[in-house]
Order: sequence, then C-alpha cells, then structure tokens
Amino acid sequence: MSGPVRPVPISGEARPSAPNTDRSGGWLPALEGLRAVAVLGVVVHHVSFLSGFTNSFGRLGGLLARLDVGVALFFALSGFLLYRPFAVAAISAHPQPSVRRYLWHRALRILPGYWAMAVVALLWLNIDYLRSLWDWAIPLLLAQIYQPLRLPVGMEQTWSLATEATFYLALPLIAVFGRRLGGRTPLGRARRQLALGVALVLAGLAWNANAHGTDSPLPGLAVLWLPAFLDWFGVGVVLAVLASWPASTTSSPFLPHLAPGASGSGRREEDLWSATPRGLRVFTFAPGTSWLIAGALLWIASTPIAGPRGVEPATAIESVTEHLVFLLVAWCVIAPLVGPGSGGVPRALLLQPVLRFLGRISYGIFLWHLLALEACFRLLGFTRMDSSFWVLLTLTLALTIPVAAGSYYLIEWPTQRLRRYVESRRVRPPVRVPVPQTAAVGPAEQTTLPARLVLAPDAPETQHQRGDRHEQQTGRDRDE
Repeated sequence: MSGPVRPVPISGEARPSAPNTDRSGGWLPALEGLRAVAVLGVVVHHVSFLSGFTNSFGRLGGLLARLDVGVALFFALSGFLLYRPFAVAAISAHPQPSVRRYLWHRALRILPGYWAMAVVALLWLNIDYLRSLWDWAIPLLLAQIYQPLRLPVGMEQTWSLATEATFYLALPLIAVFGRRLGGRTPLGRARRQLALGVALVLAGLAWNANAHGTDSPLPGLAVLWLPAFLDWFGVGVVLAVLASWPASTTSSPFLPHLAPGASGSGRREEDLWSATPRGLRVFTFAPGTSWLIAGALLWIASTPIAGPRGVEPATAIESVTEHLVFLLVAWCVIAPLVGPGSGGVPRALLLQPVLRFLGRISYGIFLWHLLALEACFRLLGFTRMDSSFWVLLTLTLALTIPVAAGSYYLIEWPTQRLRRYVESRRVRPPVRVPVPQTAAVGPAEQTTLPARLVLAPDAPETQHQRGDRHEQQTGRDRDE
C-alpha cells in the first residue's frame, strides 16, 4: 500500500500546499461534504421538475435540470471508495479483501434504511397495486429496474440504488478480472489496473450509444442497468488506481513518454503530481481550476446539447453527450479531493460542519425526499408542475432533513454499531500464555505457539470500512 504522495516542486510552478493525508487508505472527510452537495443537487433537481420550474425558459431552469449530475458523483464516489482496497491489493500483490465481508458490509449499509422507507412508501402510496407477494418482493429486493413499470410512487429515485446494488455485486468480479491482468512489477500492475478503469468508462459510453439508439435490440429499461453507468463508476475506479499508484516511480500514469524525467530534466524521484503532464495536472489536481471547469461543463450541459430538460426521450448523441459531460464533471469535482494536493478552497468548503452533517445523513435524504415531496403535494394542496419552486424546496428540506436524521440515528448508526460489535466478538486478539522459564517447549509447541502469538487480526480498515465507522462516509452510492 503506497503512502501519501508528496508533491515535488516544479520549476515555474507553485508547489501545492499540504497534501491529503494517506490517499490510499486514509480518511478523507471532504468526501462526506461532497456527498451532501451531491444529494442536495438531486433534491433540487426533483423539486425543480415537479414544481414546473425546470420547464421554464430561463437558463436557471436548464441548469437545475442537470443537477441530477449528483447521481454521477455518487456513482463515481462508490467506484473510488469501494474499488480502492482492491486496487491497493492488486498493485502491491497483497491478498484481496474478503468478498464475503465486503458484501455483508454493503448489505447492512443500504438495506435496513431502504427497507424502512420502502415499507412506508408501499403501504402509503402503492398498496392498491400490491396484489401478490411478488409485487412486494420486486421493490424490496431492488429489482424494480428489471420489470416494466415497477418504480413505485415515492420511490422513483431508487432506480439508481438498484443500479448501485448491482455494482456492489459486480465489483468483486471486476476486481478478480483486474487482478488476473497481472503484471511483473507494481508499476506494471498499476498500469493494467488503470487500463481496466478506462475500459469500464468506454464500455459505459458504448452501452449508452447502443441502448438509446432508435434501432437498439436492447429493452427500454436497459438505460437503467449497470452497463449504462459503467462510465461513471469507471471514473471512480480510475481515481482509485491513481490514488494507489506506486510511490517513487518515474513514470506517468497517463502518458509515460511525457513524464518530466523523460525529457532529460534529471529528476529521479517522481510522484503522481510531478509525473503527470502539465495540462492534465491542472485539469485533474488543481482544485480551483478543476472546479471552475466542472461548473463550465455543467453550464454547457444546461443547453439543448445534452438533450431535453424533462422526461422526453433523448437521441443517442444527446444521451452520450450528457453522460460524457457528467463523467467529466465527476472527474473534475472528485479528483482534486483525492489527489496529491491539499484540495484548496473546495476541500475547505466541504469540511464545513453543516455540509459534513448533511453528508452523514445523505443516504436518508436520498431515500426520503420524494416521500416528503409527495406529502407536500397531498397534504398541503400543492399542484404538480405548477407550484412555487422556492416554497416547495423549503418545505421539502424541512420535512426531509429531520426524517433523514432519524433514519440515521435510529436505523443506520445502530445497525453499524451492532455489526462492529458482532465482528469484534468473532475476532478476539490472541492471548499470550506465559511459559515458565524452566519448562521445556516441545516441538509441537514450538510450531503452534508462535503462530498463536503472531496471529494477525483483520487487515487495517480501508476507506469504505472506515467510512462506516466514521459516521458513514460511503453508502452510495450514492450512492445514491
């Protein structure tokens, strides 16, 4: 596992301030704040659409229509946080993380809170449509994206959770495939892991181009399946590999022949920052510039180039354009926070207590906000597609945040505490048994006693496991 990457001063450039601590395995609290930004974007997007503001002729309506980019941020964060321990293990040739433990953690992370929300939504808004056990099983098992017209009222946003759950299941297989790509050295293995991430991105774009085509053989719901979003997850996988890049290498992860040392500069100790070409370095790791680029891309996406604002079907070109723009936005937003620099002003903003709290309960906000919107419409007499955007947004947040906090402190947090307690009872530290000095140690004891004394506990917590302990940074997906 590589340590923190410390930027090397480059002639003519200011060295970035203190680097992020332990990018390969450390706790990155700014990502918690980013989850708040992503989920608030999703909430604003839905309120804007259901209030009718999205269909206004102003550019602001078009911009709010693209705030579903929050889903891309959630997917990319999941790809980064969840693939990173697998990338570290593959590059360093260490044993792969336990798949059973990984899947168990993911299930406990998303299912209890989701089931609580689903029961409320199904009983309150969908009870007339639940005529069989199968009608209950489909949403409870997150299979609603595989059956036509199976997105229950008040749960429409959970299509992305179903897609993310599929990614959870597919990730160990992706990791096994990536590991079998091999490589004789850490650098060789890292390059092949990077190629895997790029392949996922290209596969997602290709699937979208095919699924949105007028003569596509794929079913209509194929645009909601995992392959349609491999590009967004792939962004996170690429960043996970870069964050795990072997330290003190003299080769760029992007274009080896453009590495500074390759041009005869004489620099022998290169890192991820100095080994990256200047243009890509600014585009990837300069926080202010990178976030400004993300804002410009989002502004471009608010134009018709990325397709219609509402539910009208987009052309294949428009769909791929939107996916590509959202992919670049996710890269520009996340890369500075996990790269070798300090994260600058964006990181400082994301560390604000309010955003970190909202990020902590972001999964609950994601789950419950459409039910809060439905409550506003049904209980307060609001009209769909013809309501005050600002009033509806204020009331929706006022209802959602307390419920999300309750979901976190009453369901999510106790579940994680119980899980950690059960695991701590299963894995007990070895007990050193003192052996009298006069006692002779037999051959069998000579073999077994040291084994007991050096019995290693579980591997150090990875980012996504530590995120659960530090009040749920991950979850996704965002997951999400």
